[in-house]
Amino acid sequence: MDSDTNMNATLKHMWTPRNSTKLVTQITSTPGHSMLQVEQDYQGRDFTANFKAMNPSPLEFTGLYMASYLQSVTPRLAVGSEVVLQRPTPEMEETVMSLVGKYTGPDYIATAQFQGGAVQASYFQRINEKVDFGVELNLLIGGGRREAVATVGGKFEFRQATFRGQVDTTGRVSAVLEEKMAPGFSFLISGDLDHMKGQSRFGVGIMLSA
Repeated sequence: MDSDTNMNATLKHMWTPRNSTKLVTQITSTPGHSMLQVEQDYQGRDFTANFKAMNPSPLEFTGLYMASYLQSVTPRLAVGSEVVLQRPTPEMEETVMSLVGKYTGPDYIATAQFQGGAVQASYFQRINEKVDFGVELNLLIGGGRREAVATVGGKFEFRQATFRGQVDTTGRVSAVLEEKMAPGFSFLISGDLDHMKGQSRFGVGIMLSA
């Protein structure tokens, strides 16, 4: 729960070592801003299939639905596609398809996604067992618009805690500190500062794992 009384919760269950379900919910005091996300993930021997639904309505089939498939071409290279279906109302519908690629090195991962005039690229580097760094670039070209946002982040593992932080070119800074209080129980402190909008948030939470 953060300083604006917004509450976030995540539940993940592993049905098998390859098959998992995750529920993510956000409850806010602002009408229309609460969110429910259901995610199903399956890891095959040489492929990955994933399905997500955000604020789904089984009766009217409204909401945001995403399905992706990633197939290994070589032990290090995988390619695939993602389909996004948006139905804010039963009368409105929009479908978008994108192509994705992923290359896994000895201690790094590089990904790229192409969708019309939008390009997203990321690079993740493991420095050592306790330090990871990553960078992401989002580029939008089309309709007379040219926008680019770059994000740099890092993860640091300590004896009883984990720190994650990131900063982007819009001036937004966010960080999460996870303190391991006992086996299966962690206490979290998070902060988010947006210099461009002049907004800041602070939150605390707990994480339970079996």
